[in-house]
Amino acid sequence: TMTVPHDVLGHGTHVAGTAVGQNGIGVAPGASWIAVNIADAGGLIYDSDVHVGFQWLLAPANNPALAPDVVNGSWSGEGWSTAFLTDIQVLDTAGILTVFAAGNSGPEPESLGAPASYAETIAAGAHDDTNAVTWFSSRGPSPLNAEYRPHLIAPGARIYSSLPNGNYGYYNGTSMAAPHTTGAVALILAA
Repeated sequence: TMTVPHDVLGHGTHVAGTAVGQNGIGVAPGASWIAVNIADAGGLIYDSDVHVGFQWLLAPANNPALAPDVVNGSWSGEGWSTAFLTDIQVLDTAGILTVFAAGNSGPEPESLGAPASYAETIAAGAHDDTNAVTWFSSRGPSPLNAEYRPHLIAPGARIYSSLPNGNYGYYNGTSMAAPHTTGAVALILAA
């Protein structure tokens, strides 16, 4: 059993660095953070592990006082899927905001992924260094309720952030836009 953070793929480290990294790479470098892994050792994600992850966020270490104020979800699935809707609604009821990546299936309309397609989430699309929506950023409306989404776009092209083993690198995707949004939410909540 792992007792220290471990990231085989680098995606989670890059996302965390974008949200809360130090030395100029994080939006909210002073924020406290926790992480929950929903992927297996090969990077596969099963619904059952996602449900357990959402449940853990309500009371990390069995302590509701440790629950986060905002959750970053740099992942998405089929936009019509409601597999995690109850989980998100429970977090919403607990006062925990959720930010999710819109997905990288653009530029077609109704390409928005879930849970970003849920009414209870803040959906983050990606823009490039000219502030134009990236070609890959998924678009709404939500296939679940015709609501116009994503709510906003954030930097998601050639994003420089941390990687495992003290490295740094550039990634593209709405997975990079979501932690920019989550970091901004953390700053707003702190203010």
